[in-house]
Amino acid sequence: MSEQNALELITVNTHSSIRIGGERVIYIDPLSVEGAPHDADLILFTHPHADHFSPRDAKKLLKESTVIAAPKSMAGLCRIMLGREIKSLLTGEKYEQGGVNFETVAAYNNSKPFHLKAMKWLGYIINVEDTRVYISGDTDITDESRSVRCDIAMLPIGGFYTIDPVQAAELAKAVSAHTVIPVHYGRLLGGEDAPEKFRRALDEGIKADIRPNVYSNVLVKMYLTSAALILLGGTIGYIVGHMM
Repeated sequence: MSEQNALELITVNTHSSIRIGGERVIYIDPLSVEGAPHDADLILFTHPHADHFSPRDAKKLLKESTVIAAPKSMAGLCRIMLGREIKSLLTGEKYEQGGVNFETVAAYNNSKPFHLKAMKWLGYIINVEDTRVYISGDTDITDESRSVRCDIAMLPIGGFYTIDPVQAAELAKAVSAHTVIPVHYGRLLGGEDAPEKFRRALDEGIKADIRPNVYSNVLVKMYLTSAALILLGGTIGYIVGHMM
């Protein structure tokens, strides 16, 4: 299979929610899934943050034979929330699950507190026929990410929690990617200009495959929901306190 064919099999639903079609259907961090296709042969999770781990959406993809795999540190959470057995994954290993061959790569921040190395959260290198596709997960530029070699890379460019557009371009060169699909950006992460900043920063010879539906308000909704819950909790506490 050519790299172009592999690119045609890759869909970004929104944010960092990825689907790879073909003989085997693979989802990585499914989010905001429309309908209930129940077509997943393999579901991979990178880490348990709410913009990457949505049990409600994952359940829309499950069929009897679906394999679910996740970092060992979140396997218990997956098992409880999804009601299925989970394949626990370690960093720097090769696996065959659900008829898919893939490798795991550590994904973490070097100094920021959002993605701790000790949690052993993951990115993945998936073999789509003869094309190596690297889905980095939420990461900084690390020794592990620099060591990857791939044809297609899917890298975050939003900054703050992860690498920004310029750093993503640096990582794209390090991993020898021919094409990069930038992900993990939106209203609160890099803004609308993030993809073009990334494109301009890329070395000549590396193609940016910008998918418009990546841009999202996922974090806006998450923050508003959290604020509403905090406000509701405070209101209930106030009422209960004055009833006693």
